[in-house]
Amino acid sequence: MTSNNALSQFADLSPEQRQLLFEKIRQKKLNSARRPVSSSTPGQTDPLQLSPHQQCLLSRIDGRSQSRLVELVFTGALSVTDLQDKMQQLQATYPMLSARFNPDSNRFTAGDGVSIESVQLGNISLADARDQIEEIRSQLQRRNSEHQALILMLVQQGTASHLFLACHPLLLDGYSLLRLGNQLLAMLFTPIDQIELPAQCTQEGFANWSSQVLDKPFLTKEWTRLAPKALQELESTALCYDGHTHTEQLDTEFLEAHLPSGQSAKQWLCDAINRCLHNWLAHQDITYWFSDPSLKDSAFENLLGFFPYYVPMQAQKFEGQVFNAANQFANLHTRFSPVSEQLAHHLCQSGAPVPLVHYHWFDVDGAEAPDLDVLAVRHCNAGLMLAPFEIHIIEQVQRIDLSIHYDAARMGRDQIQFLVRDLLALLKQDHQSDQAQRPSLPDQLRNIWKDLLQVTEIAPQKSFFELGGHSLQVTEMKFRIKQQLKLDIPISVLYELPTIEKLSSFILATHGNSLGWVPEGQTQNDEEEEGTL
Repeated sequence: MTSNNALSQFADLSPEQRQLLFEKIRQKKLNSARRPVSSSTPGQTDPLQLSPHQQCLLSRIDGRSQSRLVELVFTGALSVTDLQDKMQQLQATYPMLSARFNPDSNRFTAGDGVSIESVQLGNISLADARDQIEEIRSQLQRRNSEHQALILMLVQQGTASHLFLACHPLLLDGYSLLRLGNQLLAMLFTPIDQIELPAQCTQEGFANWSSQVLDKPFLTKEWTRLAPKALQELESTALCYDGHTHTEQLDTEFLEAHLPSGQSAKQWLCDAINRCLHNWLAHQDITYWFSDPSLKDSAFENLLGFFPYYVPMQAQKFEGQVFNAANQFANLHTRFSPVSEQLAHHLCQSGAPVPLVHYHWFDVDGAEAPDLDVLAVRHCNAGLMLAPFEIHIIEQVQRIDLSIHYDAARMGRDQIQFLVRDLLALLKQDHQSDQAQRPSLPDQLRNIWKDLLQVTEIAPQKSFFELGGHSLQVTEMKFRIKQQLKLDIPISVLYELPTIEKLSSFILATHGNSLGWVPEGQTQNDEEEEGTL
């Protein structure tokens, strides 16, 4: 009887209602398929267990890669002893950091801990210091990972310090290596004492989960359905082991002169990159790949490691239109998140003939670290590239560092210089900054949330956490508000006022006048005492 009733109810549904029902069933099956059966093999534990993506690339590189290299330039007193103490704490949280790479077995094995070295340049000229630092960069890029897969080198001259983090390119991706640097500086210069992870958030747990998800037939069929047609027609792209690098810095003066009022630096840059790469690669079905670290399953959101997550961008679709980066990335994130492992594994197996674009942010809370001033953050070397060239953008509050890594065997230096020239010309284009056209404060906050949460709509009464936000994204939200609104809001306020309405009301009440906004019912001529945060 129940079955007949269900059939009768189904027959009464409209085609739209049936489609909605089928989509709900499909989403339920997708969510179920992505839940792990078990975290590890009973009786066996391996904190250095590699994910399928790492194993795939290790079988391709044959030990020929250089080191991935990140450089942090800052002022602030730092001793090697303090650096060693904090790294020991981080190694306890992330055991993979203490690994060494064995080229004979082509795998990571247990090591003695992160190698930390120090160089004091002394009283030499700026020109000699630049030459020595460049030589150190070159040596670290080509350093063998047989002893330790992660190496830290502190170079000091006067009040300035250069902290280099070099690792095997499959130990940590660029996003994770920058986050490691961020965590180190935060632990060294702010009250943060320890980084803690949930018990299941481990390299071994992720490797097992990823393997299980890749073995699910339902998800394999879903990937076949969702995979861009262009991927099925492309031949494998050779990996690049010896990339060259071009760097640019957009300083405070450049940002003040050209960043449109009311627009985020990410939207501004992504729009320029989208147009620039479209001009270059409009003949490609996929114009470029954009990094999406949040494709990683939420159970492992705070884990450092190697996670090759990207979404395919087809820039020709936006020709002649305003490119809304937040909406485009949110739509692609929603589309590919069920098959994130299949997509990542395909890229590791086949590479990409078009560029990979990485967008990072880097910030150490200035209010908590008055003795620290970060001057530059550079992604100096990729170590291993899946594409002919990669663009790394590192956004900070007062500046943006841009690095382009390219395969000199497939691209000339003049081509990269033309690309940079075109990109800078697009960034310098005059944008209308009419105050009347500036988005309202709630709209600006809503755009920040959309970008962070990878969603296209924000319900008025939904809290940040009800929409899927987590602690790492709250930290980035604080950075985005500081960068875009020039307002440093305590992180406790972001937790206590988790809706757009509450947060915007608080900002209007405390800093409305200084930001050029006024609460509803008031005018610019109304006097209002400005509060403090």
